[in-house]
Amino acid sequence: MRFKIKLSICLVFISIVSFGQLSNGGFPLQVNTLKSAENTIVRMPKLQQSIIDGAIEANSIADDQLKPLKFAHAFEVNLNAGNSGQWYSTTAKYNVWKLTIQSSEAKSLNLIFDKLMLPKGARLFVYSEVKNQYLGAFTAQNNKMSGKFAVAPVAGDEITIQYEVPEKNGTPVDFEITRVNHDFIGILKFDRRPLNGKVAGDCNVDVNCEIGNPWTEVKNSVCRLIVDGTEICSGTLVNNTAEDQKPYVISASHCYDEWNFAETTVYTFNYESPYCAPLDGDPSHSLSGAVMKAHFDSLDFALVELDEIPPPDFRPYYAGWDITGNIPDSSVSIHHPVGDIKKIAFDYDRAEYATFTSSSIKNPKNGSFTILRWDEGVTEIGSSGGGLFNMQQNIIGTLSGGAAICGNPVNDYFARFDMQWDYRSDSTKQLKCWLDPMDSGVTFLNGKNFNTDEDYCNAFTNLDDTDEHGTITLKVSGESQGYWGGSNSAGITEIMERFYVPGNETLDGISFGVGKLVLNSGRTDSKITVKVYDGNYLPESRIYSKEVYINTFAEDAMNFIAFDELVEPADTFFVGFELSSIHSKDTFGIYQSLRETNNATNQFYFKQNGDWYNFQESNSSGYAMVNVMELIACNVSLITDTPNIPAPVNVWVYPNPTQSELNLESDKSIDTESVSVFNMIGQEMNVGILKEDRYRVRLNLSGNRPGIYFVRFKYNEKFVTRKISFVPK
Repeated sequence: MRFKIKLSICLVFISIVSFGQLSNGGFPLQVNTLKSAENTIVRMPKLQQSIIDGAIEANSIADDQLKPLKFAHAFEVNLNAGNSGQWYSTTAKYNVWKLTIQSSEAKSLNLIFDKLMLPKGARLFVYSEVKNQYLGAFTAQNNKMSGKFAVAPVAGDEITIQYEVPEKNGTPVDFEITRVNHDFIGILKFDRRPLNGKVAGDCNVDVNCEIGNPWTEVKNSVCRLIVDGTEICSGTLVNNTAEDQKPYVISASHCYDEWNFAETTVYTFNYESPYCAPLDGDPSHSLSGAVMKAHFDSLDFALVELDEIPPPDFRPYYAGWDITGNIPDSSVSIHHPVGDIKKIAFDYDRAEYATFTSSSIKNPKNGSFTILRWDEGVTEIGSSGGGLFNMQQNIIGTLSGGAAICGNPVNDYFARFDMQWDYRSDSTKQLKCWLDPMDSGVTFLNGKNFNTDEDYCNAFTNLDDTDEHGTITLKVSGESQGYWGGSNSAGITEIMERFYVPGNETLDGISFGVGKLVLNSGRTDSKITVKVYDGNYLPESRIYSKEVYINTFAEDAMNFIAFDELVEPADTFFVGFELSSIHSKDTFGIYQSLRETNNATNQFYFKQNGDWYNFQESNSSGYAMVNVMELIACNVSLITDTPNIPAPVNVWVYPNPTQSELNLESDKSIDTESVSVFNMIGQEMNVGILKEDRYRVRLNLSGNRPGIYFVRFKYNEKFVTRKISFVPK
């Protein structure tokens, strides 16, 4: 069947994101609230406009040039089961304590708990019924030695806390809510307005743009910090010489006003658009709490150790570092400006030494690197603490501040990593004690992903820089029949994306870019069924399904759905969803990108009236389409550097990074026929190979996309592999 259709694209740049946090999932129990609901509500004082205006002005002026983002006002409280809320009994043999907190006109609310030691079997939820946003269940696994616990923001001006404890445990509960943080900026609604709902400037570069491909591994070390519920900064997960996966994160000291603020900070990884476009990311890869290890104002750094090692599906990369103090010929910074999705900035010129001074920071002489002018991207408030990397992709500094903004991207200052190393001998004011526990004396250490085999995970999407997402209307004979990516009256019941991931991969989950979500039915049971099919040309055999209620999704954002059982597809497979269980008055749809160029690759497939169709073959114009989806797969093919094979064999690859050609050299003869270049998932690349002599081969990578590659050749029946970075002009 072929359709003659009119495709209407509505491009949307508003983003609402639903924050997640490492937890055990599930939903709070339903309780009978016939008791006076008013007894369960605590209202914060009205936040004075003068406080909001003062904070916004400080963010805008940044007169001391520091770059944290103040987004919330803290109300100090002492709320517990003894002085607020209400206890309920349930048929599920749980006693339930419930408290709702309101703070008028808040864009979002977040909480700080103290004395939180949940007993076995107890569950804690934090949620907004109005915004359909749920965090939890938090359990005994989330207990911290400090008893402190920070909860990520929940949208809206009302937040509910629900504590559930088995009846057999009784009802004692000692924890307290000590802080209610009122968001006056709107960090969960990036609607491109200049102040409230402010997002990063248009000159910023999304980290997943093609120009950022060589930094695919390194970007996974960068996280966003919500410090004590009121400020946003950036940080970097760093390696140490013991290579023991201690989760150290470095940021700026001025982000932590107090030593113990590390305990009440939420660290969010992988908060980024899946491709080169301003689409709000999914923040569910979040960890709460850390222990401060070192903090020094003059060199503006803070090193913390996270309470938990980031799990494999976070794809954690422990960034390398360099303490030579050498001035980089070109530099890169990866960060979260204005708390927005992850961005990347490039300076193609040589940095300079500088002495940075502000109201709270007084560098020793030449204690910083200065970026005279960014060539691509910029930093902004919220970027504070973000790392500066050299071309070997090792961190050499952390952002203190500067004057750089879109339109005038000049004069940013990064405190020097080599001076932070051991400028002070006190272990609480230096990095050396923590990052070189072996006392090795090395001057640089490369980054590393410690997860291998079934724990090695990666993200996959079919989107590229030429795509542009939108909600795409399905029209037949001029009449709208809904959306190609969702609710429709044209008989389309399933939406699928085709993926190719070679190897013995297992699927961890899928993120959908939800573009349309309208809940008019008044019911809560509208749902989609997420499905995975094996198949080559079309979906064939279903190997997984999971029902997901659509009221748990956030519109205009990526939404991650974790798979709850082992899913092992073939190399080619399809992931998507069935629409049949959505109420007729509700609307759900995902973003898609229409490809109108000749010979464009199609990845969109759909089921209509019981039959499967390839979109490209089913429209008279021959257009192609891709869905806005990002897949997380583990146990994917990974090629890594081999250890140096025993002397006297030595191997060199240079220049690295390279812009076009690369030399592969050894002190033993190289078999040209065995030389090959692969990408990170094991696909062989098309490169030119020219043998210079017995010991040296020249490779031409021109025509390939920027990125991380692996050069491999065979010696004595064993393969020798070296990692390279391709950065074309």
